[in-house]
Amino acid sequence: MNTCFKNIVRTLVSVFILTNIFITSGVIFKVEASQFMIDYKSEYIIDESGEANITHNATITNLQNDVIPMNYSLSAMDSNIYEVSAETNGKETEPKLNNNKNNTDITVTIKDYSIGEGRQNTITIKYKSKSVAVKSGSIWNIYIPKIQIPDETTAYDFKLSVPESFGPKVFLTPEPTIEKKEDGKNIFYFTKNTFESTGISAAFGGFQPVNFKIKYQIQNDLILPAIKKIAIPSDIEHYQNVSYDKISPRPFKIEYDEDNNFVAYYILKPKQKTEIEVQGTSRLLSKQINVNSGGIISEIPKVLIKNYTRQQKYWETKSPYILKIARELKKDDQTVVYNAKMVYEFIKNNLKYDFDAQSKGMVERKGAEAAASQKNSWTCMEFTDLFIAVTRAMGIPAREINGYAFTSEESNKPISISLESGDTLHSWAEFYDPYNGWVQVDPTWGTTSGLDYFSKLDTNHFAFVRKGISSEHPFSAGTYRYSDNEKLIETALSQTSSDENFKPSVKANKVLNLNPLVILSGKIRIKIENTGKVTAYDINDLNILPGEKRYTNIKKENDRVVFKDFMGNEFETEIEK
Repeated sequence: MNTCFKNIVRTLVSVFILTNIFITSGVIFKVEASQFMIDYKSEYIIDESGEANITHNATITNLQNDVIPMNYSLSAMDSNIYEVSAETNGKETEPKLNNNKNNTDITVTIKDYSIGEGRQNTITIKYKSKSVAVKSGSIWNIYIPKIQIPDETTAYDFKLSVPESFGPKVFLTPEPTIEKKEDGKNIFYFTKNTFESTGISAAFGGFQPVNFKIKYQIQNDLILPAIKKIAIPSDIEHYQNVSYDKISPRPFKIEYDEDNNFVAYYILKPKQKTEIEVQGTSRLLSKQINVNSGGIISEIPKVLIKNYTRQQKYWETKSPYILKIARELKKDDQTVVYNAKMVYEFIKNNLKYDFDAQSKGMVERKGAEAAASQKNSWTCMEFTDLFIAVTRAMGIPAREINGYAFTSEESNKPISISLESGDTLHSWAEFYDPYNGWVQVDPTWGTTSGLDYFSKLDTNHFAFVRKGISSEHPFSAGTYRYSDNEKLIETALSQTSSDENFKPSVKANKVLNLNPLVILSGKIRIKIENTGKVTAYDINDLNILPGEKRYTNIKKENDRVVFKDFMGNEFETEIEK
């Protein structure tokens, strides 16, 4: 074979690149695609320590007699892989490594290559990594970023093996084609069609405990007494359950607002300053939805349409830019979930994240219209605002969540709402579907990580406040301050949390009833006081917050009240005379 021909072949084969992030073909491969056919198989076996043993196999079939593969390159999106080995056509081959900032390129020379149409050459590359499975608190998180598979690939089979000791599955996306248990392992199989549009992300372990201590600094600048209120972390169905160890000083009342935030009220004297400390533990959960199911817009309750599709500052639903996007994306014959996902995908494909935002200090919120009309780089605020504005313009209720997101991968999962004194928050969104209820999504992390943050949210998102009635209120934790140099938010992932702290406890007492209508109806009046650290649910159709006292009427023959915890487990207590 002449030298010129060898150089052409080497160039062609060097563009067969397999990577944790993508498999790409390059321009030359697309032109000469008829020369080869490739089948891929990848296997990720994770042991109990979290170490991943990774094997990539490629089978290259010659489609012509006069073309041969000579080199094969793989790019792993991991700069810390180790124990790398390779074989070509069954013979050990010395791999060449090139470490970059975020990835490692592995190149092998194909030994004893097979020549002739229909003949095959096989390549096997193995290595280990501790970056695929990472334990955060009590949760094992597994991230295998998006793989872009060229059309020329005839097959791509993927196997993920996870120890049963990691605990129950919290979520796994995309859905595997086969799932089974074998020899103490949970094994998941995927195919080319399963995950060609997104990476694989999973979590095991049940729920994630988070310990928190938050300070709220409030002041009354008036010469008369004033009522001040703060929004504190609250329960969110399917996503988080909060237990309070301390709320000091105690508010004179705690109640739900229209966005279902817990709001504590304080009376401040003229010119008074008060620092409130809220301390406790939150159990973070995850809700995974089926993107192929869901309700339709006409099934959404009218009150939600009224409250959560209106134009607000930063959510310019009447802007021509927003309306144009909504009209182009919306499919009237599709579900709410389908249309919301179209907005999510539009943002992923059209917005760029500003990775320099944190170095700039305080970042001004620009809003949805700016993100839709200007070519720029944006923070999580604009990603969230645009999702909310466009879904609202479609007639889908949507609102904003501010909170803390735990990440050790700032380049893939940034948090970018910078507050005074180093407190840094994150912003994400939720939309309402008649079948699934409120669904939380993170278009920012979906864009920057290449993983699926639409069908599920991981257990690293701790919500402080939800905003939908207004785009500006209530304020998030970290923004109530009169001190410019004090860090107000402390959060930490925890390995365990006491079940006792999440068990509701109420006290019920019979009280004097002077209402003749209640007496004639055969009922008695009782006072119920929540003496526990968590919300007590479904007490005669009431939800009673920690420290709260409520009155209700029950049938006089009842000698006890029944209530539930966050997970729906039933409890009861006797009514004291």
